[in-house]
Amino acid sequence: MESLQDVPPGYDPVMDEKPKSKAAKRNERKKEKRQQAALEKGKNPENDEVSSAENSVDGPDQVESVMSQINNLAISANPVVPPSNSTESSGMGDSVQDIDKKIRALKKKIRLTEAQQQKTDEKDMKPEQLEKMAKLESWRKELKLLEDKKAELEAS
Repeated sequence: MESLQDVPPGYDPVMDEKPKSKAAKRNERKKEKRQQAALEKGKNPENDEVSSAENSVDGPDQVESVMSQINNLAISANPVVPPSNSTESSGMGDSVQDIDKKIRALKKKIRLTEAQQQKTDEKDMKPEQLEKMAKLESWRKELKLLEDKKAELEAS
């Protein structure tokens, strides 16, 4: 008594099929729409890779043409720089924003390091924390320089 299908006894394929979730159904509909759109454009999504590979093999003439164009390119030692007047006006807003970001970052570092300093004694600190304490003064100097630079940019 051999069955038509090679499945374990008692196996019901209908019961094994799980109902699809909403997301799975939605994804399936999207995939069908993409395939329909591709067919309407005259492309076959399954055979797209094969057709593009066939079209790209046009012969050695095209390769030689591209190679000659690459070889004829000139590389300048002095890159073309746009006039400084146009970049200063557009770059000023960017540099002020960059300086603001750096100022905020430094203030945060200083604030966190000072809080750590008040919380724990130097003898109980880890090497990384001691390293931060050593950098604290240089961060304050850098913050002062950035604030001065920002004020200078805003004044001009």
